[in-house]
Amino acid sequence: MNYFIQAARQQGFSVPLHALRGVAAVIVLLGHLYGRAAEAFPAVQFMPLFNGSAAVTFFFVLSGLVVGASLAKNGLSQASVSLYFHRRFFRIMPLMFCTVTVGGLYLLFIDPYLRYSLNPKEFGEFSLLKFIAGYVGYSLKANPPIWSIYVEIIASLLIPLMLLFGNKASHIALALTACILISLIPLNFKHHWNFYIFSFYAGLSVLLWGRWLKDLFMSFATPLFWVLLTILVAGFYLARPLTSAGYGDLWIVYWETLCIAPVIGVIYYAPERFAFLQARLFRYLGDVSYSLYLTHSILLVVLLNLVIGFMGTTSMAVVVYCALAICSCFLVAQISYRTIEMGGIRLGERLRRPPKPAMELL
Repeated sequence: MNYFIQAARQQGFSVPLHALRGVAAVIVLLGHLYGRAAEAFPAVQFMPLFNGSAAVTFFFVLSGLVVGASLAKNGLSQASVSLYFHRRFFRIMPLMFCTVTVGGLYLLFIDPYLRYSLNPKEFGEFSLLKFIAGYVGYSLKANPPIWSIYVEIIASLLIPLMLLFGNKASHIALALTACILISLIPLNFKHHWNFYIFSFYAGLSVLLWGRWLKDLFMSFATPLFWVLLTILVAGFYLARPLTSAGYGDLWIVYWETLCIAPVIGVIYYAPERFAFLQARLFRYLGDVSYSLYLTHSILLVVLLNLVIGFMGTTSMAVVVYCALAICSCFLVAQISYRTIEMGGIRLGERLRRPPKPAMELL
């Protein structure tokens, strides 16, 4: 008996978590918009409300649960694992290829002539090698958010192995220990991917303890239920800005993961308490979340150069830039979702279908 497989088959798709993925993508967008505005309009005071780094940790924990559960429902046969990798490729990579190509061409032919660059100078010079490496997220020069897709790719390769260790409690403990030890390896792995393997495993482990935690929370009075969830969310969201924890700090990854994993577990197993997240707006945000995440960075710098080129750094320019950026990012995300994302998924489905015999075509 595999505990992950057994638990995954008892639970369906979570609309509230799908919606929250969209909310997290919006937080990343607004965080990057704040950074661009603060860079270009130093005279205007901005309050840093948007913790995009925490939102990315949320993505990783959620992916561990959702991606792992999706594979677990189909079992761990050779056919199901092959199908899993095929689907992951056509889910992630088509949009990745498109945005890296656009970003790379922008860096080569347009970016050098503009005032504001896609990347800080400390990122180094762009090169053909970095262009190619960007197609798997190893180099983030062509599109800065793709670093997290590199981490997702590594985690996607490891999730089937994590599930294999679900047959015994001792094996689950061994897998957890391995994830912790990997995060502690004193080597500078690219994008610190080894830090986040713990986040993915924590998300996957929701299948083991999430129902118990949900029952515990549901036993509390409704006000206490929401107070406890609020404390966990606040601990998750505020820790990084309050402590000034940086990109390479392992402890903040553990803290954010341990705060948000219980919240995800309760939402996953008690969706009725979060019915407001099933509203059409939230469903829409969930649908376009991946496109919004991967397309916004290039748009923000293009629009910044255009607005300042026409309007300068006036107060009105700030308003125009922010409004134009938000509207444009959602418009492009919608188009990208319907054409590139869904088109890639449909292409993958067509390629999986066996060709029809010649006689059937006659």
